[in-house]
Amino acid sequence: MEKLITLDTETTGLNPDKGDRIVEIGCVALDGRVMRTTDECHLQLYINPERDVPEEVVAVHGLTNEFLADKPVFADVVDQFLDFVKGGTLVIHNAAFDAAFLDMELGRLGRGKIRDYCGVIDTVKLAKKLLPGRAVSLDALCRYFEIDNSQRTLHGALLDAELLAEVYLSLSRGQDQLELDRINPEDIPTIPPPSAFRVVRATAEETAEHERILGIVEKKAKATCLWHQLEAAGKLPTAQTSGAE
Repeated sequence: MEKLITLDTETTGLNPDKGDRIVEIGCVALDGRVMRTTDECHLQLYINPERDVPEEVVAVHGLTNEFLADKPVFADVVDQFLDFVKGGTLVIHNAAFDAAFLDMELGRLGRGKIRDYCGVIDTVKLAKKLLPGRAVSLDALCRYFEIDNSQRTLHGALLDAELLAEVYLSLSRGQDQLELDRINPEDIPTIPPPSAFRVVRATAEETAEHERILGIVEKKAKATCLWHQLEAAGKLPTAQTSGAE
């Protein structure tokens, strides 16, 4: 299974080529199609940038020079960061910005570029492709997919990575259109008997996420989805347990 990790950074400014540095990295590792809340799925690193943070930038993310003074420099956390992300695919909103800063920090240490360790997906490009004509800022996408971003009073790398995880799952769920007319019936394999299937039970967290997505679908469609209609009528299919558990 592909290892997907949403990532965001906070910095001292906008230009790594002019001396701006990273002050925070936030990462969230997705477990399949679910964002877990366990500590091992999250990484938050505050970093001493070895330079002052301008007041106008502090107003954006709230990370002051005093707060960052006793934090480790990037060289002290680079191995922890790379161990968390290497071998995976980073999901980044406006990837060119964050990748440029990561490349700069890695380059200062002779550690190559971020794409030497993992792939990169840019959700800005993905959103523009899937939602043409719509605003694609993180806040705009949260509003579109009805994701609660009320805690985002200041930018924060971990919070934004968590919001991005929800946005990416909504962008990539792949249920916005059905193109059955493109399928050749002769290419459809024979369905195995029920006894050949392994039954996988949904967890409470997965069931809650399923209900959240159905709620969004129903609100946009202004109708009750078939799943809830069958549920109300007591006609949902019951999982068979004849296969391997």
